[in-house]
Amino acid sequence: MTLSDRQPTTEKYDFHEIIDRHQRAIYRYLVRCTGNIDDAQKLFQDTFLRAHRAYAGLSNDANHQAWLFRIATNLVKNYIRSRERRRKVFVDGEAPVSSHSANSNTAHTEDDLQSQESAHILLNALQALPFQQRTALIQRQFEGLDYRLIAENLECSEGTARAHVYQALRKLRIRWHQMNTEED
Repeated sequence: MTLSDRQPTTEKYDFHEIIDRHQRAIYRYLVRCTGNIDDAQKLFQDTFLRAHRAYAGLSNDANHQAWLFRIATNLVKNYIRSRERRRKVFVDGEAPVSSHSANSNTAHTEDDLQSQESAHILLNALQALPFQQRTALIQRQFEGLDYRLIAENLECSEGTARAHVYQALRKLRIRWHQMNTEED
């Protein structure tokens, strides 16, 4: 058996190792970017399907984490464009149906409700950020990626990646401050 005969087995094993190593981070990233578990699961599958198709052409010294985040980021970008097109179709005043029942029997304390409301407001503020800022912030704050990898994923300079994170945090702080002053 020659080395080239063993190559497909090695590649397959290595790809599965890549999946095992990075799947949780990619999934968390997609949930945070989309704000929707169902859409995140679809994008997660699409990410690894595309990665599998492109794996053979990947160089040996490639950063697998950055590569997978770039694929996921591109899919999120397409998802957001599609979602924006669908939103334009809705009639004014039509709101999406909530997944929570209005007649829930679960008793919530006032603190629980306030905490849920705050989390919901911040999630909406995060979703309202421009795409580059939102994805840079999620990659930095939640996934712990360094600015070099974020820059690779967003195809920008490291300084621009830093600026995206800074601007996103600034906007979220402003929204948080507005939320707290509105309550007073």
